[in-house]
Amino acid sequence: TTPYDLSSKWTYYIEAAREQTWPSCAYRFLSYSSSCNTVDLYNAVGINQEWSLIDAGDGNFYLKSSCGGYLSYSGDCEAHVVDMWPQAGVNQAFRFVVGDNTQFEYYIEAVGREQCDYRWMSFPVSCTTSSPDIVDLWHATGSDQRFRLHPVRSSSPVSLQPVADYSCADPYAWYSTVDDLYALQCTGGGISLAFSESIGPDANFKYAGDSIGGNPPEWAASGARWAPENTFDPSSGANYLFFSDSSSSTGGVHRIGYSVSDTGVTANAWDEYSSTPLDLGNTPGGEIDSTLFTDEDGRQYLLWKSDDNNVGEPVTRIWAQEVKVSNSTVQLLDSAKVVLDSTGMWWVDSWVAGGSLVEGPEVIKRNGYYFLFFAAGRYCENSYSEGVARSTSIWGPYQKLPVPFLSTGIVGVSEGKQLIGPGHGSFLQDIDSKEWYTVYHASLDDQCNRLPFSAAVKFGYDDWPYADF
Repeated sequence: TTPYDLSSKWTYYIEAAREQTWPSCAYRFLSYSSSCNTVDLYNAVGINQEWSLIDAGDGNFYLKSSCGGYLSYSGDCEAHVVDMWPQAGVNQAFRFVVGDNTQFEYYIEAVGREQCDYRWMSFPVSCTTSSPDIVDLWHATGSDQRFRLHPVRSSSPVSLQPVADYSCADPYAWYSTVDDLYALQCTGGGISLAFSESIGPDANFKYAGDSIGGNPPEWAASGARWAPENTFDPSSGANYLFFSDSSSSTGGVHRIGYSVSDTGVTANAWDEYSSTPLDLGNTPGGEIDSTLFTDEDGRQYLLWKSDDNNVGEPVTRIWAQEVKVSNSTVQLLDSAKVVLDSTGMWWVDSWVAGGSLVEGPEVIKRNGYYFLFFAAGRYCENSYSEGVARSTSIWGPYQKLPVPFLSTGIVGVSEGKQLIGPGHGSFLQDIDSKEWYTVYHASLDDQCNRLPFSAAVKFGYDDWPYADF
C-alpha cells in the first residue's frame, strides 16, 4: 500500500501545484483559519493545514480540518466560493481525480455541484508574495486546478520490522553473485558487514564482522567512515569499497577514497587502500556519500555530495564524474559536473538556517530514465526524507518529483514507536523476480538510533516510483 493511493485513514497537507517554483511562489498550502470559517492558500504547513480524509461513499471524501469543520461549497451554481461548514453533507463531498500530468497530482471536484459548470477547486495563475492567496471553484481542469497531497500521518500506520537487529546508518545493500547472498554495509568504524538470503521487508541480515582490514592510510584511519558502497568488478573479481573519512591530512573534513578486496565479500577482506582520497575538487566542506553507477554500455560514473552545509552554504549539490574502475585503481575521466542541487522542494530543510540539503545519491536506470534518488533534510529529524529526480541523460537536467519518495509521514511505526527521518536508501533488484527494493534507515522516535528497513519500489503509469508497503 501507499498513502498516495488516497484513503480515509490518512491526514494530508494539500498543496496547490503552482507552476512557479518554491519558494518564489510560497502561498500554496490549503489552509483554514483558527476560527474554522475561512479557507485560503498559506505559505507554510502546520496544524491549520492538516486535512483528514473521511469516507463519503462512492469513492468520495469529506475533508475534515483539525478544528472540526469541513471544506465546503455552495449548492448555488452562481456562487464559486470555497469555505468551511460545521457538518459533513452533500455540499462537503469531494472527488479526487488523478491528473493528466502525474500520478501524484489530483483535480478536486465538488461532487455536490454536478449540475454546475464551476465545480473544480482552483487557484490563481499569479502568486501573491505578502498575503494568503484565494481558493475558489473553476469551470474546467488545467494547470491551475492541480493539487498534490503530502502524507502527515495515518490513523492506522503500517508496522515495520528492521531487516537487521543492530544500528545501521546509511545502509548499502547489494547482491553478491559469488556468495549468492544479499550483503549489507553500514556507516561507522570498521564498516559492518552482514548477509541475508532474501531482500525486501522480510529480509534478515546477520552480522558477519567488519569490512575493513589491513592498515588503513592516514586519510582512512580515523574511523569516522561514512556511507560505504561496494562495487564488484566482474573482470577481476575484486570488490571496491568507496567511503569517506576525515583526518588531519584532509583538513578535518571528509574526503572520498576506496579500499579493495581481492578475496571476496568477507570480514576484514577490504585491505588494500587508495593512498590518498580521490581528487574530486576539494570543495571547502568536503565530499561525502559516493555511489558508483555502471551504465548499460559499461561506462561508469561516480556521484557524490559536496558537503556544502558543513561550511554554512544554504544550498548543497550532487556531482557526477565519469570514472574507470579496474586493476585495483579508480581513474577519474573528464571533469566533474553538478547534476542536482537542493533547491525547489518545500519540505527540505538544512542545518543551515533557511537552507536546504540533499545527500546520499543513488542511481538506477529504467525505461530510458536515469532515476537519481537522494536523501534530504536533517538526519534523525522529522524533516529527513528520500526524494527522487529523473533524466534521460546521466548528466541531467533532472526533474525532481514534487513529493517525497519516503517521509516520516509515510513510513509508519516499528515496535509501536513512530519511525523518524527515513532516507539514505540503497536500491537493488531481487535476483529472481527482478522486482525493485530499497533498503533505507529510519530512527525509532527521536533517539537517532538508525535501523535498516526495506520496502518494495513500484512504478506508476507515469513511470515515477513510489514506495509500496
